[in-house]
Amino acid sequence: MKILLINSRYFIYGGAEKYTFGVMNLLEKNGHEVIPFSVKNPKNQNTKYSRYFVDAIGGNDKVFYEEYKKTPKTIYQLLERQIYSFEVKKKLGKLIKDTKPDVAYILHHANKLSPSVIDACKKEGVPTVVRISDFSLLCVDHFLLRDGRVCEKCIEKNPLQSVKYSCVKNSKLASLVKSSSLFLHRFLKTYQKVDHFVVPSNHTIKKLSVILDKDKMTCVPTPVNKQNKQKKIGDYILCVGRLEEEKGFIYAIKAVEGTNIKLKISGNTHSGYGNKLFDYVKNKKLKNVEFLGLKSQEELQKIYSEAILVVIPGIWYENLPNVSLEAMAHSNPLVVSDLGSMKEIVKNGYNGFRFPEKNYKKLRELITSLLDNKNELRKLGENSYKNAISTYSPENHYKKLISIFKQVAKK
Repeated sequence: MKILLINSRYFIYGGAEKYTFGVMNLLEKNGHEVIPFSVKNPKNQNTKYSRYFVDAIGGNDKVFYEEYKKTPKTIYQLLERQIYSFEVKKKLGKLIKDTKPDVAYILHHANKLSPSVIDACKKEGVPTVVRISDFSLLCVDHFLLRDGRVCEKCIEKNPLQSVKYSCVKNSKLASLVKSSSLFLHRFLKTYQKVDHFVVPSNHTIKKLSVILDKDKMTCVPTPVNKQNKQKKIGDYILCVGRLEEEKGFIYAIKAVEGTNIKLKISGNTHSGYGNKLFDYVKNKKLKNVEFLGLKSQEELQKIYSEAILVVIPGIWYENLPNVSLEAMAHSNPLVVSDLGSMKEIVKNGYNGFRFPEKNYKKLRELITSLLDNKNELRKLGENSYKNAISTYSPENHYKKLISIFKQVAKK
């Protein structure tokens, strides 16, 4: 099959891009041709299709809102990509006409490309499969999080609740723009035009079923590559991810505060929230907490393989985070917040334990207990590995995905 793969970044920054290139390799390995469509950026991987890519907002070397110089042109681009981009629709339409794909697999497209990618595909008669890995169709800030707590007001009432609470960039105007975009595409029934949705967790399907047809959604968990089962266990516990509020790393830091437990945190920040974590550690003079910065995939392999266990202390509905899969593939026990899809991933006493979100005292208690019981640590790690190579194998992911592609292409 010829598969059009649409994602707003064509370089690896986070979990979304790891999935993008992972699924591309998986499809090509099985004999399919993958045609990428994305946004121009100097960091992009080489592809002969880059001439079809659209310009980035604010210049081709800009990625995040905080980097944009707010010129009239940039503001127009921001609004267009939030709501509906005719430029994107035109460029994608040209790529489709020139390559004639059998199916389009649409990943991250909001904000940087806009939902116009769906109309571009439908106009050219290309069936669409959309992967939903966040809550952007329900929440203007994507996380169902407000003031550090899970918030579902926009589900219970409507997206205009975000304006009341200035959920986007702490701005009523920005919140109004994004909520208007949600209303517009619900009115236009844009996402009802999609042939099928791929969702990584059943928890997220349950939330999305408020606005989407449940029969058009299939749970297809993110895959993870098999790693060496043998571990060289070091002397630290590990957190991996963006240094942002929703990840809850402050609670992992508080859990080891006043103990001899070493905590390493790998990741970076673009909002500046990470500085709050740095200042907390500095002011408390915590010598047992180390920030590693953003590491390459190769560097992370070694870091995972030498960790005692991995902590995921998120305060939002994590939607099958990559860190959980990579940790299990390296035989790491997991200690995670009892929120969102984590109930599907971690079974208490089997491959790790769950704790009430933000309860760093309970987290400290669990970590301390596990560190004192090497046999249980080993058993949990072995079960994590078994779970990774069975439930989350690339082979399972490919079979489910290609089955959906063939079904929509046949229709």
